[in-house]
Amino acid sequence: MPLIKLRGVTVDFPFTPYPCQEDYMSKVIECLQNKVNGVLESPTGTGKTLCLLCSTLGWREHFKDTISARKIAERMGAYYTDMPKIIYASRTHSQLTQVISELKNTSYRPKICVLGSREQLCINQEVMRHESNHIKVHMCRAKVSSRSCVFYNNVDEKSTDKEIMNSILDVEDLVKTGKKQRVCPYYLSRTLKQHADVIFMPYNYLLDPKSRRAHNIELKGAVVIFDEAHNVEKMCEESTSFDLTPYDLISAIEAVDRLLREQASDISKADSAEDFNVESMNSGLKLDITTIAKIKRQLNNLTEILMDLESSINDFEMPANNQGITKPGSFIYELFQSAHVNYETKTAVVEAMEQITGYLAGKPGVFLNTSGLQKVADIIQLVFAADPIEGSKKPQIGNSMKEFKVRSS
Repeated sequence: MPLIKLRGVTVDFPFTPYPCQEDYMSKVIECLQNKVNGVLESPTGTGKTLCLLCSTLGWREHFKDTISARKIAERMGAYYTDMPKIIYASRTHSQLTQVISELKNTSYRPKICVLGSREQLCINQEVMRHESNHIKVHMCRAKVSSRSCVFYNNVDEKSTDKEIMNSILDVEDLVKTGKKQRVCPYYLSRTLKQHADVIFMPYNYLLDPKSRRAHNIELKGAVVIFDEAHNVEKMCEESTSFDLTPYDLISAIEAVDRLLREQASDISKADSAEDFNVESMNSGLKLDITTIAKIKRQLNNLTEILMDLESSINDFEMPANNQGITKPGSFIYELFQSAHVNYETKTAVVEAMEQITGYLAGKPGVFLNTSGLQKVADIIQLVFAADPIEGSKKPQIGNSMKEFKVRSS
């Protein structure tokens, strides 16, 4: 394969590049060397993906060699810089599969991982038989916590397997490997991420705060590449937008009421003092009267919060022309404050909602729509995602909220 020298960096390209490809790779390397953002465009069919991969990996190898030389020169002194991870994001997993296929055609063999959802990677049939994604999430968490998933239990052993660590696997390859090795592809990919040179993921894993937290994605010091970046603006809008309907709130209230009724019926049977959590309830342990009373107060408070929120939304006076009304972004905090949800209370409220959802999701033989409760919890996390200014309990509304609108229709 031809070796090309660009800005002092040797790039191993699969074939002799065209001038436009050399220019493109040179600009990529310039951005990396100067640690600046870059917006690069090239006509369709000019091999942008291949150019991005080869130039970035060539620069990374050059950077690695430079660090090694400095370490030797300074006799293993205090100087050391961690190698930056490369985060490669595209719109869909099918596009990422094409990118990984391109990588296989190069001479570069970095350690990689591709992040996906349980929907794509879970191979536990007991979990996957459920249609609702959030039910799958809570079922998975319960099994992982109780170590009752044989595939998850094999992750630690298989994650150090050299054949797996050194292979370039896309989502489909991960699932095939998981089934063959009887190891969970979802948690295997999360483990491989810790030692990966290149991490592949869809846009929303980076742009959606909830997804970023869930996958523990660290951006500090990383090289972030958005391929097909014309879709990024729309994805940013979608990741910070939501619809909250009366049906969602009614569904959430029904889920809490269901648990209240169940706990009330268990008072006479209670014979141990376990805290209210998913693990203890799913294991079938009873709760004593004191704990039941505490839970009932918490659930009653939660029901009151949801009903207050529903009432606040229903109190909107709609104009006669049915055009709906639009409020500034800061109004969302006023709306939640009317239901006593704010930066001080959000954590307790969300934790209670997720524990209820997890309990009902893992309860055998029970069909109950918990999507409303999960949706309200997700929305609260989104609205209160940013911490308040240090020393203040007020949200950082500032200029950023000027870009948001609250609309009722």
